[in-house]
Amino acid sequence: MTFLQPDAAHGILDYRVRNLEAARNNARLMGRRGLQFPWESAPSSGEEAAPIPGSAAWHEDHVSLDADVTGDEGFLREKAWLVLSGVAEWVKSRVTKRRGRYKIQSSMGIAERKLSSDNAVFTNVLARTVLFDAISAAKRLNKPFDPAWLDIATKMVVPKRGKIVVSHDAFRLNEEKGATPDPLMGIFPVEGGFNDETAQATLAFYLKIAKRYIGSPMLSSLYGVWAARLGNRRLSLEMLERGYGDFCSGRFMQTLEYRNDVFPEQPPAGPFFANLGGFLLGLIQGFPKIQPGPDNPQDWCKGAITLPAGWRSIEIDRIWIRGEPWRLRAVQGEPRATLEPIGRALK
Repeated sequence: MTFLQPDAAHGILDYRVRNLEAARNNARLMGRRGLQFPWESAPSSGEEAAPIPGSAAWHEDHVSLDADVTGDEGFLREKAWLVLSGVAEWVKSRVTKRRGRYKIQSSMGIAERKLSSDNAVFTNVLARTVLFDAISAAKRLNKPFDPAWLDIATKMVVPKRGKIVVSHDAFRLNEEKGATPDPLMGIFPVEGGFNDETAQATLAFYLKIAKRYIGSPMLSSLYGVWAARLGNRRLSLEMLERGYGDFCSGRFMQTLEYRNDVFPEQPPAGPFFANLGGFLLGLIQGFPKIQPGPDNPQDWCKGAITLPAGWRSIEIDRIWIRGEPWRLRAVQGEPRATLEPIGRALK
């Protein structure tokens, strides 16, 4: 939404700022500091509104960590900083230090399991990312920050089996929802700082077991990007079809929540915005390898382009960056994508 309809994105992000007090109270109820946003939020008050029994909300810690920083200095100073610094304080009160490393115990990752787990990788990687973002924001705004943020971010546990990043400490493939590819979120879209060897091993493991998960909501739409990051164009095309194309159904091609052939017991429900969002995210950032940040947008293009088999390029005539229209072009095999301000391109 930030790239396509920035005014709508601004309105969505304002939700966080409007409900700072509710998030602060939610953290206090859990015996923590800072801001803890709810798993399922009441739109008028920002309070937790998860249905009965609501016990999963006790462990859905990753919800608080869905934050980022735009290039808008005014927005950063007046709104984003309040959220980032508050969530960073919450992370500090949420972690436990053991043998020089920081853990987040009894948490819930993307998969909503019956039991919580220690060091759910999506939660830990996002916590680390938010801490680094908060530190970066503090430096840009010339504000003091707690040195503990950096210590926690650099010493956060990321659970692994050999070279492979796994979902949590006690991970077993045959556990409930064991094939959920939440570690791959640390490769894209989070860009969680895995080295190339770790990223490739983790991609290979979870893509090999993709059939156990694909067809489920939300993450299925990202499999095409993940296969491309492994360098397999044919698999990328297949995964894009299975992970997104097969969710599109009916005369209006609605994007459904569940794939009908995989979950025939689920009623057709759509349009499901998480699947739509994942597909668009892949087109705008995933395949072109665009990593937004405070630097020049032309420096956001970070690597060689691998597209699904048969695709020659992704070309978007207008995306919005910092209030101005830009053109995005990612050509198969090129060393990097290109972003150009439209006014300059027309000249």
